[in-house]
Amino acid sequence: MNQSFVGQARGLAAEIRRRDNFLVVSNYDADGLSAAGVMCTALKRLGKKFSTKILKQLYEEEIQKIAGSAENYIFIDFGSGQLSLLKKIIKENFFVIDHHQPEKEEWPYHLNPLLFGVDGGNEISAAGTAYMVARELGDNKDLAALAVVGALGDMQEQATGLIGHNKEILQEGISANVLSKKSDLKLYGRISRPLVQFLLFSSNPIIPGLTANEKACAEFILGAGIDLKEGEAWRNYESLSVDEKKRLATALILHMNRNNVPDWKIQEMFGEVYTLEKEQKQSPLRDAKEFGTVLNACGRWGHHNVALSLCMGDRGEAYHLALGLLAEHRKQLREGIELMKERGVEEMKSFYFFDAGNRIKDSIIGIVAGMLYGSGAISENKPIIALTHNPDGSVKASGRATGELIRRGLNLGKAFKELQARWGVGTEGGGHKIAAGIKFPAEKKQEFLKEMEEILGKQIQRT
Repeated sequence: MNQSFVGQARGLAAEIRRRDNFLVVSNYDADGLSAAGVMCTALKRLGKKFSTKILKQLYEEEIQKIAGSAENYIFIDFGSGQLSLLKKIIKENFFVIDHHQPEKEEWPYHLNPLLFGVDGGNEISAAGTAYMVARELGDNKDLAALAVVGALGDMQEQATGLIGHNKEILQEGISANVLSKKSDLKLYGRISRPLVQFLLFSSNPIIPGLTANEKACAEFILGAGIDLKEGEAWRNYESLSVDEKKRLATALILHMNRNNVPDWKIQEMFGEVYTLEKEQKQSPLRDAKEFGTVLNACGRWGHHNVALSLCMGDRGEAYHLALGLLAEHRKQLREGIELMKERGVEEMKSFYFFDAGNRIKDSIIGIVAGMLYGSGAISENKPIIALTHNPDGSVKASGRATGELIRRGLNLGKAFKELQARWGVGTEGGGHKIAAGIKFPAEKKQEFLKEMEEILGKQIQRT
């Protein structure tokens, strides 16, 4: 591991040990919640007093609200881009553990991989960065499992699996017997989805003729000689025998070849999958990606306490509440996709565009937009940007892209940051290459579309 990065983590840990009475403030997505779970567990094991505050974004008004409410603050999965505000409002006694683009501000208790030449978009997430500190606070290597959940929730998995510090954290989790990895078919839902839905909702990659076609999926699986049910219970991928898995994989490869899918895309269907060995075999928390989806469901519907309880080991009431939230989350996503398909998606020169009005919550608009790639409503040749209107008169724009577009040079986070720099006051945006968001006044909608056409057009022209 990068020793300067490790040294800074050690320094933060030493200072945290000397203090007490913390407010842990974190982002509400899967990575932020995993990171908060890592830090809160480490603090609890030290006997430290702490409370939590989970936010969508660390806006100035939110910082004002929490100022003076604690002796010490730990900001996780944001804060690097708000250092000047934190220094102005909180003033002192705060730590920042983040992996997003930092401001050019000095602060002694600031841990960000980007400051040490480590890629915070691919090599380590907020949960991984929090783990770097937790590991220095005590015997916390079992928390590597949550760090991996955060990395996958933040879409940091590469075609070859986890890389950089994520890979090293994974290995520590394997050594601690809380994680395992294997090469397998890595479509989402190997544990939680029945076989038909396993193929039906595949969006990475899209399976021609199968994605979004339930009847075709059922016929395809039966055609491979695999039963859909065992007694009255629907089978999932993990319930298949080794021979059945081989038959399904072979059938998928042949199907993709017949539909002229590029070899590299077929190869990306297979790779590393990560299992949390301490979870029950039928639990969606056993698969690291599915654990991340459960956290997203809790966080994006406002049940942050449920998500944190899960991360901290509650498998009783919180677990059952989370499963209910996951079901509602999926229902809302389905309805969002149906709304988009019903209204139609506009195609601009450089991106697809959809305005949901106030029909889809800002907390899930980006997820719905990304799922359109698998619905057949749009192709993979352009990013998609979806808008939702907030009660305060602002608009939230969420952009999603594909791995292929990123390889061609697309960077949504950079595009939104460029627009934020142009507009300044009233605009807040950024994110990663493949997924990013921006908030702006509703009256700027047409200007937004025009300027995004220009910015993304330049990125695409360079490819």
